[in-house]
Amino acid sequence: MNQQSSASSPQARRLFNWALFATLLAVVVIMLGAWTRLVHAGLGCPDWPGCYGFLTVPQSESSIAIANARFPDTPVDVEKGWPEMIHRYAAGTLGLVVFGLAAYAFRHRKLGVPVKLPLFIAGFIVLQGAFGMWTVTLKLWPQVVAMHLLGGFTTLSLLALLALRLRQRTAAPKPQTTVVALQGFRPWLYGGLLLVVMQIALGAWTAANYAAVACTDLPTCQGQWWPEGMDFQHGFDVTQQVGPNYLGGQLTADGRVAIHMTHRIGAMVVLGYFAVLLA
Repeated sequence: MNQQSSASSPQARRLFNWALFATLLAVVVIMLGAWTRLVHAGLGCPDWPGCYGFLTVPQSESSIAIANARFPDTPVDVEKGWPEMIHRYAAGTLGLVVFGLAAYAFRHRKLGVPVKLPLFIAGFIVLQGAFGMWTVTLKLWPQVVAMHLLGGFTTLSLLALLALRLRQRTAAPKPQTTVVALQGFRPWLYGGLLLVVMQIALGAWTAANYAAVACTDLPTCQGQWWPEGMDFQHGFDVTQQVGPNYLGGQLTADGRVAIHMTHRIGAMVVLGYFAVLLA
């Protein structure tokens, strides 16, 4: 099937709308994940995928009594349970949407719609769900939490890429001169993309280790431009053990400051790179 017939395919347009909805839903899931993290509700439900063995957060006296008997070390906290479960409901809905999208693409693969990327995203969603489970079962182990956060942004990026490719199929082709000009710009964009990915990874590590509030002033940190005693080796030790759980973090203050300052420096590098690139 040629490009023109693909562009006029109602299946391609329908798949684009589906991918666009999934992209917006992924944004909501990431925001809900951030909300869960901000209210310290990452272990609001100590099991997965339910909450204390229930489909919803236990609230009645009898349900709470059963839940506390099942998990005596983590008594029910309804205010922390709901943010966690709302995030799970939204993530589960996103998974169903992505599976439906992949099934639709596979069903109409002979009509010219892309199928490899939707199937890959569906497989990645399964992996992301596993990281969501390990985040809970491994008690917020920073390595797993960071990978889970990166997985969320990867899912969003893949869905956005799918939507853009489908949009390109249904839009008028660009002039050849524009395409050639953008090709010369591509290596620099790849460099910027790499820097952004590294910065997001630093942000994930900062969040996973509760280092966001290690510096409460800006642009200085604890009143200093370069705080003394920063422990980069401790802050970026990827072999650290989880202990009983990692809620609140276990790094020393010097380790957290080192992480925070590295994230700040990364932000300045990204800003400077794109400022020069777009000048």
